[in-house]
Parts: sequence; C-alpha cells; structure tokens
Amino acid sequence: SISLIGNIPINKENEIDLKLKGNQRFLELIGNLSNENFIFKNGDVNIRMLIKGGFEKPIANGFLFIKNGEVEILNNNLNNIDTTLIFDFDQVEIKNFSAFSNEIGKISLNGSLPFYKQLNNDKRSINFISESFKLEGNNIDFQFDSNIFIKGSLSRPFISGNVGLKNGYINFKTV
Repeated sequence: SISLIGNIPINKENEIDLKLKGNQRFLELIGNLSNENFIFKNGDVNIRMLIKGGFEKPIANGFLFIKNGEVEILNNNLNNIDTTLIFDFDQVEIKNFSAFSNEIGKISLNGSLPFYKQLNNDKRSINFISESFKLEGNNIDFQFDSNIFIKGSLSRPFISGNVGLKNGYINFKTV
C-alpha cells in the first residue's frame, strides 16, 4: 500500500507538509508517472519519508530500502538491486547501492551529499563505480567502467573521475 498524508498547498508561498509510507507499489506508481522511462519489475521495497518546507527547497527525512530489486530505466535492466538511502533533512546518504546490468556488469554508489548547499570545506561526496556496465538507448549501446566522484550538492554537482567506454557505439546523428 501507499499512504500519503498531509498538505501540498496550491499557493507556492505556503509550505509542503507530507508523510509518505509505502512499499513496492510506490515505485510502481513512479513508473506509471514516468512515461515508461522507469519500470519497477520486482523486489522488496520499504519507504518512509517526511517532506517539509517550501516548493523551491523542501527537506526530506526518512529512508528507502530496496532488497533484490529489478527495474528498467530507459530500456536498461538493473537487477539484484540492494540499496539503503537515508534522507537526513538537507542531505542524502547512500549507505549502499549495488546493482547488476547483465551477467558481468555492475554498479555501486556510496557516500553523501547535501541537496542544495555545499558547506565550506565539505568533504562529502558520492562515489559511483561501474564495471562492464551496459548502457543502451536510441543512439547509444556500450559498456563502461568508471570511478566517478560527485561533490558539491545534488542541485549543483561537481563531477570528477574516470570513465572508459568499450564494446559499443554512440551515434551522434539525429533522425
């Protein structure tokens, strides 16, 4: 079931005050709203979230757990998803995120970042690692290996690291 209790004001000057509680049905709803760019196939999901604040910069407090999940994102299948995300008011902490894309491809993420504002001398970052991860789309089809660091904030990220592309193509022509 999905439980959404609270207020989303019509007037943007008022504040959001929501409580969200759900399971895999919540990710199915996100899929239905995403125009088939995200499809939740299966897995155990538990989400609890409090969302408060203004429309421009709401804050979130809660968690998202996924165990043995499978999703399709832009025609790319991710399976064996295990994740623990903690939303701590003004930041997200990825305790664990791991998934596989085919027999050999895998990705993992861990770390934390603020949503909006980078703090002075903040050493927080999210590390994105991929090994033979297959990415397919209308104009692309390749595997990539990466070790990428995302710093700053989610709204203004600074990205550094290494990416290697192999076994595929990128078609820059538009139809």
